[in-house]
Amino acid sequence: MNLHWQRYQELELIPPSAPAPRKAKFQLSLPLTTAWRSLLNALAREQFYEQRTEYLERCWQLDYEAPYAGESKALQKLWMLMD
Repeated sequence: MNLHWQRYQELELIPPSAPAPRKAKFQLSLPLTTAWRSLLNALAREQFYEQRTEYLERCWQLDYEAPYAGESKALQKLWMLMD
């Protein structure tokens, strides 16, 4: 790590009097971080699936014939006027 710290000091123009960072022997927050990430991932997946399900339900509820039915009546009126 000493070589990495020296390179970092040179690149970031850190004075040589700055102490090198200490290596953490054990991180207590690691299990907490892992649990938090897995919880967030689960919530994001659930939100994604809910939105996709709601979108598909909205698509099934749409009446695709309604816009075309109105046009056919307009076309019938046009034919009547042309006669």
